[in-house]
Amino acid sequence: MAAHLRENSQVPTEGWSDWKRAMVPPQTKGRNLQQRGQNQVGSISSSIRDAFSAEAEDCGIYEWQARKSGQPNRVVYVGSTCRGKAGALRDRILEYGRNGSHKKDLVNDALRKGYELWVRVKVSKARENCRKDAERMENELLAKYNYAWNIRNNVAVRSILP
Repeated sequence: MAAHLRENSQVPTEGWSDWKRAMVPPQTKGRNLQQRGQNQVGSISSSIRDAFSAEAEDCGIYEWQARKSGQPNRVVYVGSTCRGKAGALRDRILEYGRNGSHKKDLVNDALRKGYELWVRVKVSKARENCRKDAERMENELLAKYNYAWNIRNNVAVRSILP
């Protein structure tokens, strides 16, 4: 099991993109917002489609962060692309935005509680076998940190969003 709770750890920056706002709670107003998929809470920021460079069409890893005024920012999840399914970083992030993917209950709960969900990416630099490199990067983080929404290498999903 990972030793450090991710939400209490310093956020590394080397090789990572900047954080980008991806999803917002239902009461949020703005021009660049689109309704999420059927039975999904909140809206997706339409600017997330173009938020990452063309490199985001490759394999890599991503982290999700929950943000709410008056609360500390909490990194809650790490995942990789090209793991089990083909897909680029951008495609995977848009899948979460539309329907929450396999974390839809956690995503909807966070949005109902008034949290925004932000995302950042780290592209695999491997020229060959980028899928294995993305898995390696994800596994290294899971070995070091206990992410609240990850099950692998953790005991269970943790509820940390008040």
